[in-house]
Amino acid sequence: MTCVSRRVLVPLVGAVALGSILSACSSGSANGAVGTSGEINSFITVDTSSPPIITVQNRTAQPLVDVSIAIKSGMLTFTDRVSRLEANERRPIRQGDFTSRDGTSFNLRVARPTAIAVTAKDLNGKQFDATLPWR
Repeated sequence: MTCVSRRVLVPLVGAVALGSILSACSSGSANGAVGTSGEINSFITVDTSSPPIITVQNRTAQPLVDVSIAIKSGMLTFTDRVSRLEANERRPIRQGDFTSRDGTSFNLRVARPTAIAVTAKDLNGKQFDATLPWR
């Protein structure tokens, strides 16, 4: 009877276990979209490509009022409000204008944003809500 040493057996078992876990994770199907970009068929677009500024654009045909923009970062949420956003208007907002509940300003060096949530109303009172991924 041959004896297999532990030095050979432990890495071999680990490699087999890791291979089975990776193959189980990669066998999912990719049917449908995981998230939407907010660019298609949305009432608003949010551009985060230039770091100190977040640009918000109204894509509806009428003004939006009580626009609330929230940057979600883990358990923290940093918010800012725009009282009125005219039709097709682009509004640049500094990232430092977003604050948490305790008054802390948003800083990309400290917080890692995951999403931006936007809520607004039109002049007729219709409510708009959207959550866009941070890009």
